Amino acid sequence: MKSNFHLLFYIRKQKNYKGSTMPIYMRITVNGKRADMSAGRDCDPTKWNSHSGRGIGTKEEIKALNNYLDSLQTKLQNAHYRA
Repeated sequence: MKSNFHLLFYIRKQKNYKGSTMPIYMRITVNGKRADMSAGRDCDPTKWNSHSGRGIGTKEEIKALNNYLDSLQTKLQNAHYRA
C-alpha cells in the first residue's frame, strides 16, 4: 500500500518571545494526518527561508543547522519507507 509522506520545517514565534532566535518545528504529514513537533534547534528569523525550510547564509552555524535538518529529514524518510 502506498502512503503519502511530507515533511515541512518552519519557525514559530512563541507567546513569550523575547530573544533573537525562534524555535524550529517540523510538521510530518502521512496520508493526510499531521503531527507537529520541535526539531530541537533555533534560528534567527532574518536568516530563515520559509519557502525552502532552511537557513539562509554561508556562515558555519547556518551550514551546521542545514546539515542537521537534512540529516533529520533523511532519518525520518528512511524510517517511514522502512515501515
